[in-house]
Amino acid sequence: MQNLELLAAADVAKILKISAASIWNWQYGRKKPPPGFPPPVKIGTSVRWRSSDIQAFILGLPITTTGRIPQPELAQPAPATAMVLVKPVRGRGRPRKIQTGGLG
Repeated sequence: MQNLELLAAADVAKILKISAASIWNWQYGRKKPPPGFPPPVKIGTSVRWRSSDIQAFILGLPITTTGRIPQPELAQPAPATAMVLVKPVRGRGRPRKIQTGGLG
């Protein structure tokens, strides 16, 4: 059987040489993770990653000359017909009270 180890976010960040905040941003959907980043294993309230999954992720990264992970190209939708947006006319200063009819 393999020697399986579960890694915390700080450990994964140290291995990938990024901040732990980046790992949490990927986990909670605040930022899009790189393609192929493994999902975590949840044990109760703990969130851990398998060391074998992290190693497989690293081995599957493409070799680049820019140092960035290439993002998959998204198909650009065809440009729609041009729409002109009209800004509402806004007066200056405080809006006036609207009188409701009666004199008093």
